[in-house]
Amino acid sequence: MLFLWTTTKLGKIWIDGDAVKQIIARRLPQELYVQEVSFIGEKALLNIYIAAPDDWPAAERAALEAKFSGLFGPSGVSVQINWVNVAPQDNRKATPVWMLPVFWGAAAAGVTALFHMGLGGVLWSIFFAVIGYGVAWLVLTEDGRKQINALRELFRR
Repeated sequence: MLFLWTTTKLGKIWIDGDAVKQIIARRLPQELYVQEVSFIGEKALLNIYIAAPDDWPAAERAALEAKFSGLFGPSGVSVQINWVNVAPQDNRKATPVWMLPVFWGAAAAGVTALFHMGLGGVLWSIFFAVIGYGVAWLVLTEDGRKQINALRELFRR
């Protein structure tokens, strides 16, 4: 998402929210992740929503706030960090996959499918799941549409 920062006599200055989110995400410890980024152009204020465990130390929160203020401050953008408390099992970066209930549900379904359908049936199911995902990705995502357009251009030549 693009945020309008200001308008000058030479044109408008926009900020790419996804790029800012990636810049922030690369500088966060593993236990934290960026939920959302918003920008208020009139105030040159960058709002960062960071998900953190309940027990994340206040001193480290203050250090991160100073770090991001120092990172964006020279460009004239002030930073406000909004801390969102997250239960440990909901932290995507810190929780191993085997600690998620969806993993165990999928594992139970896989074992049941193996007994009822046999190895051949499971492999066919996985094959068609991959095909279905691929087609949905091509049709529903912007990257997929770009790939389709590139293929169309290739066949037109």
